[in-house]
Amino acid sequence: MLTNREKKFEAIFKQHYKELVHHGFKILQDKEQSEEVVQHIFLKFWEKDWENELSNNPKSYLYKAVYNESLNRIKQDQIRKRYEIFQIERKQQSSYELQQVKELSTQIHLALQQLPEKCRTVFEMSRYEDLKNQQIADQLDISIKTVEGHMSKALRHLRLSLMEYLTILLITLTIWI
Repeated sequence: MLTNREKKFEAIFKQHYKELVHHGFKILQDKEQSEEVVQHIFLKFWEKDWENELSNNPKSYLYKAVYNESLNRIKQDQIRKRYEIFQIERKQQSSYELQQVKELSTQIHLALQQLPEKCRTVFEMSRYEDLKNQQIADQLDISIKTVEGHMSKALRHLRLSLMEYLTILLITLTIWI
């Protein structure tokens, strides 16, 4: 058996539901969403002290609530769509950057293959194994000046060989930093 309060609420619901859904539809252009909005509005009123808020003029109060909630839905949808577009663009950019890094890595490898063996060994020990010039000199049993000479030659060769990839290299370095 329904209480007086529940009967009043049900009467307001039945009296205004269809016209509120129609009002929401004019804003949202989606019947399901407008039904959800109206149900959400009634649920919010049921959960709080609805009798005081709806006692004077329930129709105008409900219309305004549906209007505001519909605009909120539109804003939420716009934000969601912008975020989805952002994610798609980010994914595309990441795959492009990965492709560029792979291409650069291939070009570096090819440029290093063109160096004399000793020069390439010194460069790889310095850059890939993080060894200091003195450590390289000790391991290869050569002078520090020879190590420095090989490094200069390798870097000069890489600079010339990779000139067209300099932009990619700069972009990659700024991403990693």
